[in-house]
Amino acid sequence: MAIWSEIRGIVRWLLRRPEPPPPPGTGQAIQVAEQAAARRQILADAQAARATPQHCQPTEILPTVALDPEATHGRADR
Repeated sequence: MAIWSEIRGIVRWLLRRPEPPPPPGTGQAIQVAEQAAARRQILADAQAARATPQHCQPTEILPTVALDPEATHGRADR
């Protein structure tokens, strides 16, 4: 099927005709399909997270942050 699109492109180039615009609503239809797929993925991820016991989920270790403003103002490495 790709060969026909290549041939069509070459013929259009030879005839110097511009590509026809896509049918109306094509972009909206693609966007709706992508949004539906993303929604299904989010719901599947949420269901998997609910089904996984809390003690089995990986933990994220965050760096410690100094909340004392005087501890950071006197530092020379700023």
